[in-house]
Amino acid sequence: MAPGMAPGGGPRNFPLQPARPARIMETPRRGGGMYTLIHVTHEAHRKMGGIGAVLEGMLTARAYQATVGRTILVGCGEVPLSASSGALETVFYESGTAGGPPPGCDPALAATFASVEATYGVRLLYGRRRVPCPHLRRRTGVELLLFDVRDARPGPVNQLKAELWQGFGLESDRFENDWCYEEWVRLAAPALEAVGALVGGKTDEAALISHEFMGLPMLLAARLRAPDLTTVYWAHEVPPVRDLLERETGHRLVFDRAMTTPDGSRAYEARLRELGGCKHALVSRAHRAGAVFAVSDRVAQELRLLSAGFRKRPIDVVYNGLAVRPIDLDARLASRALLRRYAAAVTGLQSDYVFTHVARPVASKAIERDLAVLDHLDDALADRGRTAVLLVLATDGGRRQPETIRQMESEHNWPMQHRVGWPDLVKGEVPIGRAAEEYNRWARATRVVLINQFGFTRELCGDRMPEAMALEDLRQGSDVEFGQSTYEPFGIAQLETLAFGGISVMTSACGCAELLARVADGDLPANVLTADYAAPDGTGTEPVGDTDTRRIEHEVAACVAGELIARLPTGPQDIHRLLVSGWALAERMSWQSVCRAYFVPALRRCFGEAGGDPLPAVRTGHELSSREP
Repeated sequence: MAPGMAPGGGPRNFPLQPARPARIMETPRRGGGMYTLIHVTHEAHRKMGGIGAVLEGMLTARAYQATVGRTILVGCGEVPLSASSGALETVFYESGTAGGPPPGCDPALAATFASVEATYGVRLLYGRRRVPCPHLRRRTGVELLLFDVRDARPGPVNQLKAELWQGFGLESDRFENDWCYEEWVRLAAPALEAVGALVGGKTDEAALISHEFMGLPMLLAARLRAPDLTTVYWAHEVPPVRDLLERETGHRLVFDRAMTTPDGSRAYEARLRELGGCKHALVSRAHRAGAVFAVSDRVAQELRLLSAGFRKRPIDVVYNGLAVRPIDLDARLASRALLRRYAAAVTGLQSDYVFTHVARPVASKAIERDLAVLDHLDDALADRGRTAVLLVLATDGGRRQPETIRQMESEHNWPMQHRVGWPDLVKGEVPIGRAAEEYNRWARATRVVLINQFGFTRELCGDRMPEAMALEDLRQGSDVEFGQSTYEPFGIAQLETLAFGGISVMTSACGCAELLARVADGDLPANVLTADYAAPDGTGTEPVGDTDTRRIEHEVAACVAGELIARLPTGPQDIHRLLVSGWALAERMSWQSVCRAYFVPALRRCFGEAGGDPLPAVRTGHELSSREP
């Protein structure tokens, strides 16, 4: 079946059809350069992880708002939307609403949405969502277009799959049983038509942005059905590379070095192709987007492993930013005191320092490296009469109910002690909890506490937590934030204590290290400690065995511990010094600064506008590699 054929077999056109938008949502054009951006993401209706944090920081930055006049978030979810999704401000249209669409929805737009639902067998929600500005008491409103595709009609879906095969060689039949792929293919066509109704055919200053692989079916559909619409693939990671390094740990000490050699690059290119999967199939075709953004130079380099198409085109490096605000020494000391009180209540240890690690409980976060550093710190702290507690916040089970947390507190001393199985340890939490308990059996001056709960307040984390504690205290009061990842395309969490005077312990594998080097002009303060966990020179690029990996990582951890203990503050003067130096660096990495310096110029280049000249040594092209597969 040729592209452009309707499900019934007759010809059908897929332009962005003009339609009068809902009266309440009309956005006047405010002069040249005010764009409409359509962000396609799995975190469209709520923040769940990294991309949600990126959207909160970027959409609320003044530089973004001065350039983008209208923002539409598109994603998949259950419709009707659960009442617990408190971020939804207004509903303009929702499938199955009794009595027809709400009064604020334009009848013509409602009719178009109803037609989309009937044609594709989907349920649709269109509304306005509140996006909070991190650390600040303000928020911005964006449009939300959410689709429930579980009962999608197979005819239109198969039609699109045929077009994707003819246009891009994408073999959808290989992945039909993978919901990770199927869900987003089902979204593509109805979402494209609904977006067309919203923008009214005005595509000259509109762009569809696919955040990660999930939005790629819609992006590729747009290339076929709405070729005048500007499209951007925004790579927040390279999923096949992450999957390889998490599944086969022997690669994690040699991957970066292999990427610098032709033989190593060819070997990994072949290995990634061999592993395949729907993510590889989609991302390797993302170079067909009108523009490609990557969150770091390393991600741009990794993309070139997947396809010759990426090696033949420029890739704009658009770094993530930090949510920052200044605090004074009193605020820093107050938050630090709250953390120490909580650590003492949980562990029984009157800690001098509180370390933190906020992360998903996945292999690439390498939390075992944190324990290796603590292992080497333990005697050194004990010899100095000092103590430290590491709070690891990592959950694979989401938010437990407050009454469940209190029951576990009383029954088995949660979170100091854990039990395997719901409502306590599940999935990726299990090895972390076991490692923490094993460590605590012999440690003298340090303890590890796994908090497998979403949130950081007394209500959510139990009666041992001080009443005044809030999530912001976790960042404001932490002495050290660990983030020694084996794979980290950028890494926002590693830097979130920086503005408040904390020490960030990261690895050279973190993409944020590139931005740090740029803004600091190579002169990093004591707040940043970067470890290189690469295998020693002379070990080649072959995967390293488990025994050698543990030995090498413990040797590096010993060096990290020696450096870290020399940087830990010993009194208020040291704390103030770190607060001043951390803020000076973090301010230059704020979302406002990053949007102005990287995102806005890259966006303007998508539309061929002046003011979008590439920044030196940031926009990377195929000159790094011209190899064909």
